Amino acid sequence: MKCGRIACSAGLVVLILGGADWKQYRGSDSTGVATEPAPTRFGADQNVAWKADLPDRGLSSPIVVGDRVFLTASGGLQHDRLFILGFDAKTGHRLWQRSFWGTGPTDAHPKTCMAAPTPASDGRHLVALFATDDLICLDLEGNVLWMRSLYEENPGATDGRGLASSPVIVGQTVVVHLETQNTSLALGIDLKTGSNRWRIDRARMYNWTSPIILPGKTRADNLVLLQGTERLSACDPITGREVWGIKRNSDPIASSVLAGNILFVPGEKGLAAFELQPNGAAPKLLWENVKLNPVTASPLVLGDRIYSLHNGFLVAGDVKTGEVRGQLRLKGPFSASLVAAGGLIYCLNESGLAQVVKPTDKEPVLVESNSLADTILSTPAVAGGALYIRSDKRLWKIAKPISPGTPPDRG
Repeated sequence: MKCGRIACSAGLVVLILGGADWKQYRGSDSTGVATEPAPTRFGADQNVAWKADLPDRGLSSPIVVGDRVFLTASGGLQHDRLFILGFDAKTGHRLWQRSFWGTGPTDAHPKTCMAAPTPASDGRHLVALFATDDLICLDLEGNVLWMRSLYEENPGATDGRGLASSPVIVGQTVVVHLETQNTSLALGIDLKTGSNRWRIDRARMYNWTSPIILPGKTRADNLVLLQGTERLSACDPITGREVWGIKRNSDPIASSVLAGNILFVPGEKGLAAFELQPNGAAPKLLWENVKLNPVTASPLVLGDRIYSLHNGFLVAGDVKTGEVRGQLRLKGPFSASLVAAGGLIYCLNESGLAQVVKPTDKEPVLVESNSLADTILSTPAVAGGALYIRSDKRLWKIAKPISPGTPPDRG
């Protein structure tokens, strides 16, 4: 992101530490995979580098940019108080907190809230979308650059259950997917100015999936995938033009994941594998298997296996054939999507139990079970050998504890 108000020193930190960043939902590449190992054994008082209290609820994931962690929350009597927070990744000290009033409806299922979408960053800007349809762009120091009330601009863009689709930044375009049973649309917004590059109508269907980037030969060739409930679309992020599209009943909750040139899409008939084709041609369906279809959590690919949480089991499938290669019963239920660190899979259930699984050529193996004794509905971030876990009450950094010094901000 390019914002003149950010100090040069902050820019240098981003450049130096950028390799450890986790800049959006499920990581900078939307795969949920980090190569560096993270702790496998931890608890409420074990391998906790720090924990920081949060002002209110949220299901959004933390993101990590350089030496900072960013998060959203929401609350208030009318559920219209919106918060964006910045923390020091090393100490947990709260660097800043910004609060806003929501401008759209706050109707939601009791399980969710207005801080369900995960923010996104390009390393200089921070873009936060709330379920009130408020879109806010700040710099990393917490200075507001621009704001949009998408509901006021698009009346009816809500579903009454609580929006959850996270934005994605493709080059200099912020892509927002607001597919609802009422006003339904997708937007491409100029990152610098906050003005629309494009707006396209979408099918009027409920949908909580998040867009992902489909890399091209160069960055200028990147596309953005919109996983609609009735249509799968790969669009030009600059113009919004649909480069290819498939009529398909895709899952409205679990998002797609890309591994190499194979796109895995949850759907009504099962998890499907599509081989991307050159020159903007529609992808080729390789296989589809209902036994690999996730229920809520997005799937994850490690090596030649794809893993999904399906009816209480972690199911492993062959990425080439879609055949089930093993499964492991876990303690659920799960709302958080799968993440991996150092070749191990982390499955966090709603009661705060983190089950660490080792992939094998046969059945996956449970290696650790760790309880944080708090409700966890959001997907962790993994950066710099640490897990950043957002529970209902606080933000945790799971890593080797820091040396005694300034205590983290608990307020």
